Amino acid sequence: MPNRAACLITRLAIGVALLPVVSSCWAQASAPLRLKSASEIAPFRIIGIDGYVKARYLTDDSSSVGTAGGTPVRATQSNLSEEIYLMTHSYIYHPSLLLLDLGGGPIIDKSQDGGDGVGTSARRQMFNLNGRATFLRDKPYTGALFYDRSNQTQSMGPAQQMFNENTRYGATFSLLSPVTPVPMQVELTRSTSQGKGAEQVMDDRIDQLRIKMDATISKLGGSTFQFVGTRQDSASGSSGLPIQASRSASDRANLDTRLKFGSTNEYELSNAVALNRSSFTGGQGSLANQKDASFGLDLRARHSEELQTYGRYNLNASRQDDQSMTLNAASAGLSYRVSPDLSGALAVRGEVNRASQLSSTFYAIDGSAQYRQTLPLGQATAGYNVSYSQRDQQATSLQTKMLGEHVTLGSTSFVSLSKPQIIAGTVVVTNLTRTQTFVEGGDYLLSQIGLELRIQRLIGGNILDGQEVLIDYDYSSGGSYAASQLDNTLSLSWSYKSYLNFFVRHLTSTPRLESGSPTSPLNSVNSTFYGARTDIPLSLLTQEFLLGGSAEREVRRETISSYRRANLEAYVQTDLPLVRSGNIHIGARQMQVNYEDSPLQAVKLTAVDIRLWARIGYGIDLSAEASRHRDTGAPELREGSAASIRAQWRQRKLLWTLDLTRVHDAQGLAERTRTYGQLLLRRDF
Repeated sequence: MPNRAACLITRLAIGVALLPVVSSCWAQASAPLRLKSASEIAPFRIIGIDGYVKARYLTDDSSSVGTAGGTPVRATQSNLSEEIYLMTHSYIYHPSLLLLDLGGGPIIDKSQDGGDGVGTSARRQMFNLNGRATFLRDKPYTGALFYDRSNQTQSMGPAQQMFNENTRYGATFSLLSPVTPVPMQVELTRSTSQGKGAEQVMDDRIDQLRIKMDATISKLGGSTFQFVGTRQDSASGSSGLPIQASRSASDRANLDTRLKFGSTNEYELSNAVALNRSSFTGGQGSLANQKDASFGLDLRARHSEELQTYGRYNLNASRQDDQSMTLNAASAGLSYRVSPDLSGALAVRGEVNRASQLSSTFYAIDGSAQYRQTLPLGQATAGYNVSYSQRDQQATSLQTKMLGEHVTLGSTSFVSLSKPQIIAGTVVVTNLTRTQTFVEGGDYLLSQIGLELRIQRLIGGNILDGQEVLIDYDYSSGGSYAASQLDNTLSLSWSYKSYLNFFVRHLTSTPRLESGSPTSPLNSVNSTFYGARTDIPLSLLTQEFLLGGSAEREVRRETISSYRRANLEAYVQTDLPLVRSGNIHIGARQMQVNYEDSPLQAVKLTAVDIRLWARIGYGIDLSAEASRHRDTGAPELREGSAASIRAQWRQRKLLWTLDLTRVHDAQGLAERTRTYGQLLLRRDF
């Protein structure tokens, strides 16, 4: 395999050496076709030719060990792609009648895959094709037909690539002023994507209709209406799990209006209306059609430089199968500045929620005040916030459902789910198109802290680093009860210019049960949070430095889950000498979190990072990043590192880029290392 890779690199170098010669000859041949004027009438005329030649070499090497340990499994990929692309610009009779843009070119793709002594190679001859016909370009009634076929490499995460064949075609049509007082644009498209990588398979088809209309309402403002209808068929997912084809449909309509009125436009009114309908069918069954509607009204007024007021109202309603919900929410408030140093705010808010399993009412009044005082040295600030609320809820069921909560799982970090008291054993995690269901313990891990459930991606599983997933689960409705709560927050700070800041914040939250029996205890909180931040510029000889950092500590006592948290950060940053422009940043961080009732979920994290960027001149840009983190607090050790180098050289129409990335992650016995490299050379003409 090394000999084959050397052969590929040699061929790439020869091809690159010929790029300037080929492109120069083509430029000379096509130069006479460029016209000084494109407004002459002709049966057919070419008004321009452009394009590029491109060569790209990719290499991807991965090594992984499963959660049970054992011998590492290695997989390698390499790819050499050579492409010539030509685009012509022309018209029939007149540019305002029919404009034509037609382009395309061949691609020769050679790939090699290997792992544990077994290797395969493949050679593919493909083509890119792009075409667009624009009718009546300068008329108030214009349209276009288009077709795009492309073959490209798509990033699927750190050091992870997949080669895709994409096709998109459709039509657009516009009616503009003065034909209609309400300009309208319509777009109808079909898109298909097919590809296969080391860990992912893509097979999607999406049909979409877009309608957009804009209306001007005198001098007050305007409204925008948008409709998007989407139909998607998908058989995409991880190559490590079975894939069951799915089909989804959604229709969404939005009407947004923004108005300003008053003698000095001191009043601003916003209104948003949305309707949504969606359905899903797949190998695991169908989800009931979901219908959502929302209405929002927001009025803001600036009566003077000292006094501003606002009022908001929101209505949200949804229905799916036998589940329904209607939420009415309103709030109003004012802010007043007594003097340049003293200001305050007052607000009231309320919610009425009617759902199949739960009905509730919530009311609150909030107040705040802030005072600033300039001292002989620095400035001091004091703030106070108070909130009193009442909640009354009636539960007709012990639990309710959450369908399709969107969560992004990056690295091995924990992500908290939005609802408390999630019922054990009801969590289902799927990909976005629901073609695959991930496995707990193999793809992800769940952990409980107090009433909060957290999810963590597992190394060696089928969830990509940074992948967005859907999570369904049941959670407790909370029971039937009435309660009131008083929150108080006092904040004090002192700062000296932008160099130094000390702060302390104390919070108390005191709930009181009025009646009923909630399924979880009311959470009393007593929290103190304090720390310091600094950013100090320094000079050493002729070099300027910026030193900064922060130290924070929080002690939070509460009924459900008390914890202590400490965080330290430091960094140094300076401009790079001997280059046209650039800088280097070095940082370090240490964080420790200890939960009193969940000691095994502690966090003891240390991390360092370095970032460098430089513009050397002569069209050369360089950047480099490196980071490392280690968490020894959890039952299983979590650590990872990442390093990358990127270089670019652009000289007129010649572009050269180099990208090298290495990512290493470890979690308990599981471990994964990926090394990715890409060399690209492109010559435009």
